[in-house]
Amino acid sequence: MTWVRVLVGVLAVLLLAGFAAGCGLVSDQKKEAKQKVEAKKQRAKEKVNAKKQELKKQVDDLQKEVTELKKEVTELQKKINAQEQKEQQQQINQLKKALKELQQKVEAQQ
Repeated sequence: MTWVRVLVGVLAVLLLAGFAAGCGLVSDQKKEAKQKVEAKKQRAKEKVNAKKQELKKQVDDLQKEVTELKKEVTELQKKINAQEQKEQQQQINQLKKALKELQQKVEAQQ
């Protein structure tokens, strides 16, 4: 009977040791899984940050292009205005010349 108690005690100790070792294994697996998840999360964050930087650069480049195009439009508008003023001045000069000629004709007829 003593031997049975000893064997049962040894068996209980072995079961407890096996259970503890098994729990440790599961715990280790959980830790590894958490580490893998964290690593994937970190890589995802890095990819997102890289995409953000890339998009920011594209937006900056587009803003520069828009600014340059606005400058070109302003320059072209100035040229158009200058050309219109020149044409208007030419028309005014032609009208003045025609008016002088008419005045001269009127004076000549009087």
